[in-house]
Amino acid sequence: MISCWLGRTVRPHTDGIGGIYTAGSQTSRRKSISPDFVEPLIDIEPIENWSVMTDKSGLRRVLLNLIGNSMKFTRGGYVKVSLHRGTSIDPERMAVELVVEDTGCGMSEAFVRDKLFHPFSQEAPLAQGIGLGLAIVRSILKSPGIDGTIDVHTKVNIGTRMTIRLQPPTANDLRSWTRSPSQSLTRLPSFAMCGFHAEHRGSGMLASGIRRGLRHWYGTIVEVDVKEADLLIVDGDSVDISKLDALGTNRPMILLLCSSPVDSVVFKATQDYSGNNRLCTVVVKPIGPHALSKALSALVGGRNSTLLSPLQHSLSVLPPTSQPLPPTAQERPMRPQFNANMSRLRVLVVEDNLVNRKVLTAFLKKRNCYFDEAGDGIEGVQRFQESKGAPYHVCLMDLQMPRKDGFEAAREIRQLEVERDISLFNGTAIHKTKIFALTGLATAEDRKKADEIGFDGYLVKPIAFKVLGECLQQVVDDLP
Repeated sequence: MISCWLGRTVRPHTDGIGGIYTAGSQTSRRKSISPDFVEPLIDIEPIENWSVMTDKSGLRRVLLNLIGNSMKFTRGGYVKVSLHRGTSIDPERMAVELVVEDTGCGMSEAFVRDKLFHPFSQEAPLAQGIGLGLAIVRSILKSPGIDGTIDVHTKVNIGTRMTIRLQPPTANDLRSWTRSPSQSLTRLPSFAMCGFHAEHRGSGMLASGIRRGLRHWYGTIVEVDVKEADLLIVDGDSVDISKLDALGTNRPMILLLCSSPVDSVVFKATQDYSGNNRLCTVVVKPIGPHALSKALSALVGGRNSTLLSPLQHSLSVLPPTSQPLPPTAQERPMRPQFNANMSRLRVLVVEDNLVNRKVLTAFLKKRNCYFDEAGDGIEGVQRFQESKGAPYHVCLMDLQMPRKDGFEAAREIRQLEVERDISLFNGTAIHKTKIFALTGLATAEDRKKADEIGFDGYLVKPIAFKVLGECLQQVVDDLP
């Protein structure tokens, strides 16, 4: 559906019929940037707190669709995602602007005016996809959970800029979202940028963004020639990584920006360079303020910094003599374990999507829960009727299903509980089965309707297993 690798530099391949996108090969290093090279960029305004209350799953889908379109139709230059604060007249709300900008093929004025947000509309009829992405974007932005707008500026063969504007309520979150290196780093060593090409719009913008971030954190920065620098910031996608030793004469620290750190060429080059008390840190593109500040803290802040996991989008390679030994198994913090009594749970999964149903049941099976499956609302009610002797403790109910949706099925289940006389106490219904709604977009109307029927909670797709596990554990803890 989305032909891109988010978080990595991508380059198009158009050999044969159609075109595909793959992560850049690490075994073939360019010494100059190809005109078809696409640089992913992130630009986040440095404010104290970005905490707002909005439908994050819906907003995630909007961004995935927009970024996917930009990657698909861009053959050179950059795809840039920006986050800025607008002007708000309501002190309890924050004006947010999310911008997805690219240097792709652009769109004609007639298509934008007449068909852009219509379902199954594509200006290029042979392009990959079915033309639903922007129709879904507009639908989500109109939902009460987001209530945003989108503006489109585009020009054929120049590029496209999509601006999303929101006014979400601010959250009571006292945590600071300002990204900056360690407070002990009051001065940045003399540095040089290596492998960035000003003639390529994406590479030039990446270098400018890094310099802008350094000036914001340190005020005055000293940029020198590559041979004289104490710190080298290297674009690993346009230099020969195997020759890092030849980049500087002062045994500089190296911050290496690459498409992927999990590669034998990168590992070997950084391990070879890190000998003799030298340091090299690898960071995965795209690099935002969080990743850059974290890498600088590890690299410049001290030679005893701990390794950063590749899963955190960075990897530091430090000299063996100064790297502290990893903690033993006894010293590592234990991951929270679910209560073994979870095997007492009886769960009914009502979901029409086979893949989603199998994922949920695999999660339950791993925790030794008893479970039954149903492919729609009618089958789910039947399963519940058949469980008279041993009622279910939990029902995971999809809301949008054929034949009978989740709202109607839950209403019938609550009625069955009353008719069985198992959930009546002094005339008040006590719901023995906890029913959790599974939904892709929790609107205010759906929440109100679910509360009236008797749902016990919402789980927004894609389901976070940590949240699901906590819900199930709470049910287990409440069992007699």
